[in-house]
Amino acid sequence: MKPRHRALTPLSILVLSLLFTMPDPEAPPFSFDKLEDVLSRLTKQQLYLGESVNAMTLKIDELLQRVSPTVSPFPPPLPLPQLAPTPIHRLKLEVPRFDGSEPLGWIYKINQFFEYHNTPDTYKLTVASFYMEGRTLAWFQRMNTTEQFPSWSAFLQALRTRFAPSQFEDPSGALCKLTQTGTVAQYLTDFEDLANRTTGLPTPFLLSCFISGLTPEIRREVQAQQPVTLVQAAGLARLQEEKFADMQTPSRVRPSHLTLPLSS
Repeated sequence: MKPRHRALTPLSILVLSLLFTMPDPEAPPFSFDKLEDVLSRLTKQQLYLGESVNAMTLKIDELLQRVSPTVSPFPPPLPLPQLAPTPIHRLKLEVPRFDGSEPLGWIYKINQFFEYHNTPDTYKLTVASFYMEGRTLAWFQRMNTTEQFPSWSAFLQALRTRFAPSQFEDPSGALCKLTQTGTVAQYLTDFEDLANRTTGLPTPFLLSCFISGLTPEIRREVQAQQPVTLVQAAGLARLQEEKFADMQTPSRVRPSHLTLPLSS
């Protein structure tokens, strides 16, 4: 952008001329010819300065056009420092060894273990073999040698078929027929084992099965409280069991403390 130059107005020219031609007491009287001479010289100087400024402006524009494609007037922004990702310290988890008992629980734990450590499927069979012992290890060696486990899901299915309860059993029917024969804790354990083998049963149905299998005296008290979850029903059942146990325990009569007279 070319700089703008303010032209001298006639009034400013007159003022400048008067400043340069102040009357001198010893000088001859003022004349108009001298004023015209001064104005003429000032006009020539103004034209010369204007031409010089215009020439310098053109030179600067040419230099900027040559330099601007390669050199930016502003320095490039500095790159932001790359922060190193914060390492995640994972807990050291261990999976219990599998000896053939509780296969469904062991499958759940080993799957949780692999999900926590983001273990690829190609390494799961090798890692799982370190957590087998006894007859399960012998079964794994025979099946793996004959390439009976093409994938992790195929291994889990084979393990269920070999060690889990028979598929012909009806865990849902057994769940409905289950009744309390011992303590509430024992009944809850048997109920949870059957419930874990079922899929798709709604929560209200499981709650109804649990309450209906309680002993009559505990069932009546639990139904009166109208629990909405299995956890609430189990807690109420244990409280009622403790209440009935306290009522059936005979109270012990504590001996009265006799006050003996003080001897003189």
